[in-house]
Amino acid sequence: MEYAFNVPDMSCNHCKMRIEKTMNESGKVKEIKVDLDKKMVTLESELSESDLLKLFDDAGYDAAIRQ
Repeated sequence: MEYAFNVPDMSCNHCKMRIEKTMNESGKVKEIKVDLDKKMVTLESELSESDLLKLFDDAGYDAAIRQ
């Protein structure tokens, strides 16, 4: 499934790399795109929304599903 998340605290390349690393280490995220300007992350994964939100939390960021 494809998901889009708002990540309001994301502000720099360090943030981008930390989120990408956490998602990739899960082994369950196929594709991830981080847009710092829009503070948005889109990704493709078979994980549930709640599991993905936990990964954001593990990376140190609050995220909300983008409606």
